[in-house]
Amino acid sequence: MTLIDWSARINAMADALSVPDGGFSVNPNDGSDLSAGYAVAVHPEHERVFDGPVTSNDLHEYIAQAKDALTLPGRVLGGWRDPATGHVYLDVSVVTADLAEAMALARETTQLAIFDFSAMESIPVATPVAA
Repeated sequence: MTLIDWSARINAMADALSVPDGGFSVNPNDGSDLSAGYAVAVHPEHERVFDGPVTSNDLHEYIAQAKDALTLPGRVLGGWRDPATGHVYLDVSVVTADLAEAMALARETTQLAIFDFSAMESIPVATPVAA
C-alpha cells in the first residue's frame, strides 16, 4: 500500500470506531481486513482505552507506539467501540482458526473475551474448571 492508501485506510478505521459496536481487525502488512478465525489480544501492554472518539491522529500515534509488537509474525491491529460505554479499545491481536487455542491465549493474557469472525460477535473467555 502507498502512503496515501494507508492514510485513507486509517481514516476508514477511525470512522469504523465512531459507531456503537464498530471496529476492525487489520493486517498491518497490507491493510487488509481479517474475516475468519478468532481474534485474541495478546499484548496487554499495548491495550489502549479511549473514553471518547478516536481520530486518525490517535490511530497514527497508537501504531507508532505499538510498532514493535505489530511487526511480530501473525499480529494484527484491532479496534472496537463498546456500545454500552462508548469506550474505544485498541490492541495488538493474533487470529487463530482454533477456538481452544484462542481461549488458552486469552486466559494467558487475562482477556475478558475473544472475537469470532464467523459469528461476528465476542465470546466471553471460559474459566478453566479445576480438576
